[in-house]
Amino acid sequence: MTRLGFDDVGFTYPGATVPALTGCSFAAGAGAVTWLTGALGAGTSTALLLAAGLAPMHTGGLRTGRIHTLGLDPAEDGAARALGGRVALVLSTPATQLSGIAETVAQEVAFAPANLGWPRDRIHAGVGRALEALAIPHLATRDPTTLSGGEMQRVVIAAMLVLEPELWLLDEPTSALDVDGRALLHRLLRSEALRGAAVVVASEDADGLATVADRLVVLTAGRVALDGVPQDLLRGDRIWDAGAGSTSIGTLARVAGVAAPRPLSVDEGVARWAR
Repeated sequence: MTRLGFDDVGFTYPGATVPALTGCSFAAGAGAVTWLTGALGAGTSTALLLAAGLAPMHTGGLRTGRIHTLGLDPAEDGAARALGGRVALVLSTPATQLSGIAETVAQEVAFAPANLGWPRDRIHAGVGRALEALAIPHLATRDPTTLSGGEMQRVVIAAMLVLEPELWLLDEPTSALDVDGRALLHRLLRSEALRGAAVVVASEDADGLATVADRLVVLTAGRVALDGVPQDLLRGDRIWDAGAGSTSIGTLARVAGVAAPRPLSVDEGVARWAR
C-alpha cells in the first residue's frame, strides 16, 4: 500500500533561479524502507519537507504537481491536523526539534502524545517503550538541552517512535550518532518497516543503508534518475553517472578499476579477491 506518492512534483524556493525539484515522481509503500540519495543539492531534503507539509507552508516557494501523504495533500487546509501523530519527521539537527519546554527527556518524549490527548497510562507506557528502544532509559530525568548531539538525536527519534507513526521521514538521521547509535537506528528502521510503517530516509550513508533499504531512489537535479534494488544499483556504474556513489569498498573497487558488478562490503571484497 502506497503511503507517500510524488506525481510530477516541482518546487522552487523563494528567490531561487533553479528549481529544487522538477518533474519528480516516486512512491513509498507500507512495510518497506525507501532510501533517497543523490549528490549535494539533488533535492532529497526538499522532498521530505514537501512530504511533511513544511514546504511551502513554512519555507515559501512554489510547488507544482501532486503529493499524497497518507492519502492527503500535506499543503491543503486541515492536512496538518489530520496527519498529526501519523507522520514522524526526523531532521539532521536534533536541537531544532526539541519542544523547548520539556524539563526532562521523559517529558520531551511525552510531549507529542500529550498534545494529541492520549490517556496518561498510554503515554507512560509508550514513553517507557520508546526510551528502551533507543537505549536511553538512563536519560529519562536529564534536561534535554544538556545532552550531547548523539543523545539528543536518540531523544528526538524516541519522541517520534512513541507515536507509532504510519510514515517515517528521516533526513540524514545518523549525522549526530556514533557507530552504536547508527547500528541501533538501522535496526529500528527495519523493525518499523516490519511493523507496517513506510520508512523514507534521505541519506548519503551507503555503507549503513545498503543492506537496510528495500528500495533506492536516486535524484539528480531534482529528478528521479534511478529507482531500484539498492544492492543492484550500488554495484554498477549508473549510480555514479547519476552523481551519487556506492559503499566505501564499492568506491575503492571502482577507483582500483574493478569492473561492475562490484563488492559492497569488505567481507564480500575479500571473498572475491582471495579466489
